[in-house]
Order: sequence, then C-alpha cells, then structure tokens
Amino acid sequence: MTSPSSPCIARKQQALVLLLSQQLMETQFIRADRRGSDRLWQEVAALDLDPERIEHLLYSGLDCSSRHALIKEDDIWMDRHTPPKPRRRWNGWGGRRQPCASGIGISTAAGSGAQLSTR
Repeated sequence: MTSPSSPCIARKQQALVLLLSQQLMETQFIRADRRGSDRLWQEVAALDLDPERIEHLLYSGLDCSSRHALIKEDDIWMDRHTPPKPRRRWNGWGGRRQPCASGIGISTAAGSGAQLSTR
C-alpha cells in the first residue's frame, strides 16, 4: 500500500498492520505454525502492505499484546520511511501567470489608487 492520503486511511492501514503483526507474532513465534504464517504473509502481499513495516514490528522485541507500544513503534517507522509532503512555493499571483509587459501597465501613483492603462 502506498502512503495513505488521509489520516483516516492511515489509521485503518495501521490497524491492519498491527493486527497482522500480532497474528504473525503468535503464529510464527508462539505456535510455530508454518502454514498459518505463510497464509498471513500472503494476506500482507494481497493487501499491498510493506513487508518491512511488518518485519520491523515482528523483530522489535515488543510484546504482541501491547497495542499501545506497537502503535508507537509503527509511528516511528512511518516517520522514518514516509517522504515529506512537497511544500508549495508561495506565488504572489495565486498560481496564475504574471501579466506580461506587452502593452499593459499598472500605475500605483501615490493617492490615485491602482490604474490600468494600455500603452
């Protein structure tokens, strides 16, 4: 899954990541269930989740029942691996093209207000 575009989608994606990580921790480390583990990894791939994100939680050394700690650790991982949003540069013309000097001029003489004139 690519970086989510809204906070709501990000939280839903994180809930999936945490759920699958907890299930994988139990399946791989506690029950040693190879089939169950393979099925869960296939689900990770089908949901297009980043496997490195899941692996980070699996090998973080955190208790799989500590949801708060897993959320905190996942937030740290996301901060490191999510590129910053591009910042728009301010354009004094509001994104419009600036008028060209092809015979139109704007005069702002003191006391007269702005006047539009053609040359």
